[in-house]
Amino acid sequence: MPLAAQSEDAGSTGFDTLKLIYSARTTAMAGAGLGLAANQEAQNLNPAAILRVPDHGISTTFMDHLVGSAGGAFHYVYPKNMYEAYGASLSYWNSGQMDRTEISSSGDLIETGESFGASSIVAGVSGARFISPALDIGGSLKFIYDSIDGNSASAVMADLGVLHHTANPNIKVGLAIRNLGFQSSYYSDSKYKEHLPLSYGAGISIKLMPKLDTALDIGKATGEQFTLKVGLDYALNSAFALRGGFKSNAADYNMGGLVGVTGGGSLGFGWKFRNFNLDYAVASYGDLGISNQLSLRYNFAN
Repeated sequence: MPLAAQSEDAGSTGFDTLKLIYSARTTAMAGAGLGLAANQEAQNLNPAAILRVPDHGISTTFMDHLVGSAGGAFHYVYPKNMYEAYGASLSYWNSGQMDRTEISSSGDLIETGESFGASSIVAGVSGARFISPALDIGGSLKFIYDSIDGNSASAVMADLGVLHHTANPNIKVGLAIRNLGFQSSYYSDSKYKEHLPLSYGAGISIKLMPKLDTALDIGKATGEQFTLKVGLDYALNSAFALRGGFKSNAADYNMGGLVGVTGGGSLGFGWKFRNFNLDYAVASYGDLGISNQLSLRYNFAN
């Protein structure tokens, strides 16, 4: 099946918010980043990439997502030394209020005048370790609590990642697998088991010029086809950067409307001022709408 085709299993997993990446820089680059080194917000992407972060820092991200939903995250990274780094993260998502409907005996939707909502919270800790000048490894342990219409479920998961520093210092290669785990509580007494959105992928980053970073990822999540992601980060100067990207699962967002063809595209920018970093991204989901992310990070001087 082509990379741009829609998966027949789309929507077949639970805990679907685990697929969200809270990082305006990564979002602007269409989610490509498995091969990017020294990434302060890589704990839920490729945890090995937090090792060579120059300063410990804290960041927060706010996301205005689809159909009135919103979320956000906090990340903290502490590079203990050149051999070890640690991090912690907390993210949240809320659907907003949705209208409750029922189906009549004839198959028609009936408005009930009631509403309901859904939410999730994910907490995690991460660690990364120097193995050799050519190899870093990392892992994250995460817990998710999901709630919908008064019912809740939870799960425990691990992420694993490696980052290879090639003989060419401008080229890095990353591998990661996310959401390996098990469901620890259930939405109902029947203990129906949700499928976790297990995902795996490989990525490469290449510094084509001193001011231009490129990233290319290919990966797959449960319920989806393989997706190719391409991102660019161009530094206009020491303070300002422009970013853009595209991911190949655009067919998932094209419902035949006028803006369906924009699905999968993303744009953004970054601004540095002293110890602060401000990043913004907008990503198109075609006819479903757009998602905005804003990240603010403070780097503590070592």
